[in-house]
Amino acid sequence: MASCLNRFILFFLFTFAAFVPASAQSPTDLRKDIGFFRQKQKEYNDWLRLNGLGHLFRADSVSATARKVTLYLRPTHGSARVCDSLQCAWNQLDARNMQQFDQHFHDRLLHKWAFLAEIHEAQSELIVRCHEPAHFMARINVKQGEIVADGRNIRSGAVMQVSLPISLANANVGDSGTILRGKKVGAVCRSARMYLTQYYKGKGTPILWRAKIDTSFALYDEFVMEVTHLSEEVCPDGYFEYHRIYVKGLQKGDDVELSWEFQAKYGSGIAFPPRKNDYKDMEPKYKEELEEYQNRLFKKLLEYLRR
Repeated sequence: MASCLNRFILFFLFTFAAFVPASAQSPTDLRKDIGFFRQKQKEYNDWLRLNGLGHLFRADSVSATARKVTLYLRPTHGSARVCDSLQCAWNQLDARNMQQFDQHFHDRLLHKWAFLAEIHEAQSELIVRCHEPAHFMARINVKQGEIVADGRNIRSGAVMQVSLPISLANANVGDSGTILRGKKVGAVCRSARMYLTQYYKGKGTPILWRAKIDTSFALYDEFVMEVTHLSEEVCPDGYFEYHRIYVKGLQKGDDVELSWEFQAKYGSGIAFPPRKNDYKDMEPKYKEELEEYQNRLFKKLLEYLRR
């Protein structure tokens, strides 16, 4: 009798799982999830503070249309020269980020917002401004497949000393600038997507769940992979895990320059993994484990791509 009951419970669980939505976000109208996006605004402020940027910027508010979610960043402190100081900090952060990672500072800001909000970069937007009317403003979004920052900058001659983090290397940003000799970008991205799919295919949780892999956003030179229903990968504490990997290739003559970002979240559950909006960013709590896992994974990926 107990054996029959156990089989019935397992049958019920697997049947019910087929109807659990894969994503917390509505695919048609993002305005329905404005409460969720406001929760992630708080996490964005945590990330700014964690990486030494909280004294410069704060996530002030969020708005949403049917297809785009906008996060507004304001200066943390007001002063008579707040626009000058914000502009100088912005210019210095961008120059330092390019020097260290060959990546614009605004790219990092948008990638993090899209990750926390669980939307693609094309659905996300950031607006940075000092006050109304804003002497300095940057609007960050995706145009023709590229992340761009435009806006208002009428004080180009301003130069001020602004306190910045000693190094931006504390933020988990993946890597960029890896050169693969004698390759074509389309073939490299297809091979990378295939390798990562196979890597996650046999994973899951100790009981009940197999990893769910979403590669619905894929172009010839970039892709985003989302993997849910994982555990015991990054976190040592047995939480459910959600991994998000962004890979982009750039053809440079006969070679390909490859860049990537790996980000992850964790959440608790009993029989079922949490919906995506119940996950928390791993970076504040599991930074070392996150970096170690990322380094191992992409070392294997690069070995495979160089064959």
